[in-house]
Amino acid sequence: MDSRNVLIEGIHIVGSPMWPIHILYTSNAVIRGVTIESYPGVQTGGIYIDSSRDIRISDCFIETGDDGIVLKSGKDADGLRVNRPTENVTITNCTVRRAHGAVVLGSETAGGIRNVVASNITCQGTQMGVRIKSRRGRGGVIEDVRFDHWTMEDVGQGINVTNYYLMEGEVKTAEEPVSKRTPVYRNIAISNMTINRARVAINIEGLPEAPISGLRISDVIASGKTGMKASDTVALELHRVQVNADSGPAFLVRDSKELELDGVSSRKPLSDAPVIRLDRCPGAIVRASRAFAGTGTFLSVAPGEMKSVVLEGNALGGARKAAEEGKPGAWYKAEPPTERESGAPAVR
Repeated sequence: MDSRNVLIEGIHIVGSPMWPIHILYTSNAVIRGVTIESYPGVQTGGIYIDSSRDIRISDCFIETGDDGIVLKSGKDADGLRVNRPTENVTITNCTVRRAHGAVVLGSETAGGIRNVVASNITCQGTQMGVRIKSRRGRGGVIEDVRFDHWTMEDVGQGINVTNYYLMEGEVKTAEEPVSKRTPVYRNIAISNMTINRARVAINIEGLPEAPISGLRISDVIASGKTGMKASDTVALELHRVQVNADSGPAFLVRDSKELELDGVSSRKPLSDAPVIRLDRCPGAIVRASRAFAGTGTFLSVAPGEMKSVVLEGNALGGARKAAEEGKPGAWYKAEPPTERESGAPAVR
């Protein structure tokens, strides 16, 4: 039986073994002023919204060993059979600590997730901040989503959007024809974020057969050991994004079409790595961006690919080389292993 008009307010949950609040097949639910302290614990978690609509979450504090606030819509074949989306969800004024992810969409995405806003979020010591996760076989569409006005400190990955999520014991799958098993991401906006001391500032992983479409990241300042990595996207846009990385390129983008980098920069440029590295990104536009003093190379592309890149209105006088074609250097490494669901403690 479906539930309607649910209010959960002002409760304090301590030491719950798994999924303290789980909203399933529900419409018009309000969760506000809730405190959940379930850290440590492998599968403890916080607030779970599953195949439900018209949900409002506000003014909550969550400290957990699993994901903090999570939206799901059914798993694999059974989720595709039921086919009930999670939609029309607002999340605001919440703090999440130590969790796997602060606000998470997925990985059960079969029924689709749409019309979501998560704003005014503070997260500290989480493995992920913004997290959208699915994989081949789970299907569903995630669309019309906004994450806005966040601050993050000491996170593993500040922004993680992946179609290669694996649970413990699962292995990475091979490319397959697009079908109802294929998860689709489109029209996602991430804006106004400060990310301090991340392991990876931004990690974007689409599928070759179903690239992430229409992802827009704007007004972000991030610092981390590694900067931004993105692959298999269409119409990825970065506007006024500053990434300060300890190693490698601040922005590394591969196998992406209709790429637009507008006002991107690094105030911590490295002499031995470019600020931007593009591989197989035909038609990319780099505009209104700046090379700060100390920059070695601002833009690096693979041999023969510079002719397809458009440079407009950039201020690159601070770079030793504005742009070059060349093979990658020692900084060019394989993608980091996909984060797995495990009992590992969250980054603190």
